[in-house]
Parts: sequence; C-alpha cells; structure tokens
Amino acid sequence: MTETVNITIKIDPALKEEIKQLAADNQLSMSQEIVNRLQASLQSALQQETAVDNLHSDETPDDRLSATELRQIRALLKKSKKKK
Repeated sequence: MTETVNITIKIDPALKEEIKQLAADNQLSMSQEIVNRLQASLQSALQQETAVDNLHSDETPDDRLSATELRQIRALLKKSKKKK
C-alpha cells in the first residue's frame, strides 16, 4: 500500500463544494479526487516544460546556420532592399 501523509489547506467554501460534487460524480472520496487532479496537473506541467512544439520534434537551441545558409539569407535581404 502506498504511504500517504495528511495535509491541511485553506480553500474557499465554494471550491470545497465543487470538489465535493466532482468527487461524488466520479464516485471518489474528496481526498482521492484532489490527489488525481493534482497528479494530472503536475504531469501536464511537466509535459509542457519538455514539449518543444506542437509537432513534437526535438530541437536543440544550438542549431546554428551554416555559412552557406547565412550567405543565402544575406543575398535575399539585399534583394528585398533593392526592390524598395
């Protein structure tokens, strides 16, 4: 069995009633409803911290442009300045 600890928190009475109703709807104790929601919140936050973009591609911040790519960009910028 997983070890648990008791904590005491102060919350708005309306929030308590909302949690109580959600727990009843999910057929859980208030304590288990709170634990489930905290765990989901923490997992979501961790996923957001590690997510790079919505395509789930890995990117490294040290990806630098090559000399050739820089020359191409500079050439494009010069062309756009000449058109103005």
